[in-house]
Formats: sequence, structure tokens, C-alpha cells
Amino acid sequence: MTSAGRALRIQDETDDPELLQRALEAVQENVYIVDRDLRYLYVNQRGAEAVGLSRAQMVGRTMDEVFGPEAFPEFRVQAHAAFVTGAPVRSEIALLDGEVTRWYEYSLSPVPSPREKPDYVTCVSRDVTERRRVEREAAAGRAAVEEERRKLQAAAEFEQKLLGIVSHDLRNPLASVRLGLETMRRRGISEEHLRTIERMERSVERMQGIISGLLDVTRIRQGQGLPLAPEPVALDAVVSRALDAMPEVQVRRIRRESTAHPTGMWDPERLAQAVGNLLGNALQHGDPERPVTVRVSQQEGRAQLVVHNHGSPIPAEVLPSLFEPFQRGLRPGALDGSIGLGLYIVRQVALGHGGEVRVQSTAEDGTTFILELPAETPAARSR
Repeated sequence: MTSAGRALRIQDETDDPELLQRALEAVQENVYIVDRDLRYLYVNQRGAEAVGLSRAQMVGRTMDEVFGPEAFPEFRVQAHAAFVTGAPVRSEIALLDGEVTRWYEYSLSPVPSPREKPDYVTCVSRDVTERRRVEREAAAGRAAVEEERRKLQAAAEFEQKLLGIVSHDLRNPLASVRLGLETMRRRGISEEHLRTIERMERSVERMQGIISGLLDVTRIRQGQGLPLAPEPVALDAVVSRALDAMPEVQVRRIRRESTAHPTGMWDPERLAQAVGNLLGNALQHGDPERPVTVRVSQQEGRAQLVVHNHGSPIPAEVLPSLFEPFQRGLRPGALDGSIGLGLYIVRQVALGHGGEVRVQSTAEDGTTFILELPAETPAARSR
């Protein structure tokens, strides 16, 4: 059979009304054909079931007769526009299915006519209720995430402003207090009052440490990092500097060890602060009847400072957040005015020098903090 013959045969078959009806019934969407009076001329089985009726209840009847004159006003307007303009229309419509509202997406396609305006419009619709539900939940989820992000950002900004304001505003009055205490010392006071002055001075020092820590946190969280002033320095000298700033009663509990004498380009003030924080932490949380050990060594170009104390181990649930800000020790009665910035500052000092800090803590071996820093090699020191 020639191509022209096959085309004629196909044309004859597609002109068969039964074939066209079977094809429309096989379509997975709801199909309706209406005339200018919105009378249903054809409804497939799926389309009738979508509105809870049979085809016999719809075909040959107008929309007014099937659903009432007030039903689907938006659809009526769009169908009228399709007849007038001959242009297709897409939209959605809601149907009440018992107590559930179902949404249908539909398209109106005017059927071409020899006359100026079409006489029929084909409506094809599909149930999009589940899709709308998923989209609605996704939108609600995105909105909730965005709202939570906004709240966290606002809280973080407020925290930064509060830390900065409190830190700066406390420094001046605290400096005045310290100056007053120094003036009283110079003028001479009784032994009884001297002890009071010493307690007040220690309190001032703790408050200044807290304020400095808050300022450091503010700088770090604003992306400025810790200000460092590196210079050639020996790690032994840094340890001595940290011990000099501690009360004698605490220094007597500390045992120093050295297996090497590493040097490096470090900020001695900041590094002494980190060492002091590690020693203070060990003294505070360790067994008060046993010494705290600070050991200096060097391995493979890395200076290593180890601080060890005996006593109860750090709880496993605390370890993951140990170097985060505002984390306080859990040992009962071990509060000394700290706000939980000591180990956080240690980590920031280590990172600022290109180093790291880690911890090991068990009931058998006690707690060991290891601070590692890049150090000068012996060859570099000899040049």
C-alpha cells in the first residue's frame, strides 16, 4: 500500500466516532466539550466521576441545570472569553468533595470553526490537590526556616551589640576603681584594710579579664579575629610569664617540665594568656591534693605545651562543645567568676598562630590539654 493509501485509511479510521470516543476515554484527564450555552456535549467517564455525577446526568444539560446558576463564576467568565476571543485559557478551580476541597487545573481550548467565532470549547482538567498540598507545605517550611534564620540573625546581632556595649562601658569605671585602690595603697593603710584592698584588687582583675574576654569574643564574631603582635619568643619564657601573673598559692601547685626549648614567632602576651587559661582550668577542676603539670616539648617542627591534672574526667557530653564560648565547668562549687571564655580564647589563640589545641580526659589518666604551635627549627635558630 502506498503512503497516500495509508494516509487515507488512517483518515477514515480517525473519522470513526467510536474510535474518537475510545481515545477520549483513554485520556488520563477529565475531558468536557461545551457549546456557547455551556451545555455539555461530551463528558468522559473520568470527568463525570471528578464532579461526583454520571455522564447521563451531565450530557445534554447546561452548567446551570447541573450545578445551578451561581456555580463556578470564574470558570463561566473564562469560558465566555474563550468563545469571544478564540484564545485558549488556563486556570484552576476548587470543588467541594464532602468536607474536602479538591483543586483542578484546567485548560479551555476553543474548537476551530468555519465561522468567525468558535461554537465549542474543549475543557481538559486534572486533579492537582496533592501537588498544591505539597507546594503549600514546602512554602510553609521555607517560610519557617527563613523566620528561624531571621530570628537567629537578629539574636546574633543583638548579642554582638550587647557584648560590645557592656565591654566598652565597663572598662572606664573599672579603671577608676583600680586607680582608687592604687592611690589608697600609696597613702598607706592598716593591715586589716590592706587585706580588703587586696581582695578588691583581685576582684578588679577578674572583672578586667571578663571584659577582655567579651571584647575578644566580639572581635572574633565580627570577623576581625584576635589582634596578634608576633615576635621571636621561647615557649619556656611564655610559661614563666603566665606563672608570674598567677597568685603564689596557685604557682606552688604547678610542676614544670621541659624536654626541649622551642621558639617561634608568637605573640607572647596572647600566648601567656592561653597558657594561664589552661593552668587556671586545670587548677580549678583538678584534684586539689595533686599537682598540675605543665610540660614543654618539640616534635617534628611543632612546639608542644601539655597541661595535665588529676581528678574526675570531663563528661563525654561536654567534650564536643568544650572550646565553644560561654561553656562553664560542671564541677560543683568550682565557680570563680568565670563566664566560660577561657578555653574558647585558648583555641582562638592557637588558631591565630596556625596551631591547634585538643584534650584527652579519662578517669585513669586524668585530663590533658595539648597546645601545638608551629615552631622554629634548630637550623633556623642557628643562622
